[in-house]
Amino acid sequence: MDQDAEPDEASGTSPFRVPTFGPVFLAILLAMLAEAMAGSYIALLGVQQVGMSPLELGAFLTIPAATGIVITSFFGHLLDRHPITWPLLLSLLSKGVGFALCAYLTETWILIMSAGILFGFGAASFSILFAVAKHRLDEVGGSTVSRGMAILRLVASLNWTIGPALGAILVSRTGFPSVFVGAASLAGLALAIVSLTRMRSVVNADERPRLTFEVLRRAAPAALALSAFHTAMFLGSNAMSIVVARDLGTEQDVGLLFSLCAGLEVVFMAVFVVWPKLSNRQGLLLVGFALFAAYFAMALAWPTLMSLYLGQVPRAAGIGIISIVGMAFVQDLLPGRAGVASALFGNTISVGFLLSGLATGLWANAFGYWSLFLLCATLCGFGALTLALGRRTLIQQTG
Repeated sequence: MDQDAEPDEASGTSPFRVPTFGPVFLAILLAMLAEAMAGSYIALLGVQQVGMSPLELGAFLTIPAATGIVITSFFGHLLDRHPITWPLLLSLLSKGVGFALCAYLTETWILIMSAGILFGFGAASFSILFAVAKHRLDEVGGSTVSRGMAILRLVASLNWTIGPALGAILVSRTGFPSVFVGAASLAGLALAIVSLTRMRSVVNADERPRLTFEVLRRAAPAALALSAFHTAMFLGSNAMSIVVARDLGTEQDVGLLFSLCAGLEVVFMAVFVVWPKLSNRQGLLLVGFALFAAYFAMALAWPTLMSLYLGQVPRAAGIGIISIVGMAFVQDLLPGRAGVASALFGNTISVGFLLSGLATGLWANAFGYWSLFLLCATLCGFGALTLALGRRTLIQQTG
């Protein structure tokens, strides 16, 4: 690390001086803003505009996540072996076409099939863009890597602060389909940036370790813990929306709580941009899990609207810490394999979305919606314990 620090200081520690980083930043800004706009209304599209049944809606939301896991994993391996552009172009094109079709298709199963294919390919763009950036940043080294990845994670979260509001404006002024037309346009702009800059990763075969069973085994605890975290994140969001709208407040409170959390996430993530070395402190992951669990504990111990508003502070801090340090941790476990590492982290998000969708209905039907907060707190404890045991084993093996 010391050897890398000197050239990093000479470079001014600005990731935007690294080739391709600026276009990646813009592509992530546009592509994730498209997802934030459309993602806020995708369930309403199925229920209100198309008239899907609960089973059909479940298929509409979960099939793309399942296909996305397979496609993202394949592209991740491919990018670590070849400096190619077409997977990213295909992913962004699929995302744009998928959003555009959502604005016009009304036949349920045709929409489900197109979403399963197009959104499955589109889901890979997040991981591919981060992998391209990581490959380029690694050429500079030092704190530039940590700062650059923190900036990209920050802008991805910032989009979820802005995107739903932009979607609401489009719906109120020009109608429901305009949200998906707008999202398709943003994805198209991201595609244009990638095409014009001929964006591609940098592959150094000499520095790329083999993906042996031992390497994957070392990364397994982190993947399991992050899957538990993302399951709790999505599951907790579902629970909060339902209990607030039904028991504690109004639908307006739901929107305000999500916006407050997203805004605070940006603030906490900005700390890692200012002090990039924090991204490499793996012990912060346990702090992040503890803060996230504290939010769910507050909701159970003090089930009021005020508690949920105050709880957005530890919730946002936990999400911000785990999102940045978690990605850095996975990348450290798979050095020279930015494609696979980014795909692995991205797939924990997809796994969390899948499991949360299944658990919300089944668990709440058996124990009630408030019990979801207890389940989320348990998942946080499981994730923290898995990480702690995994790090202990790793230290014993390397020590």
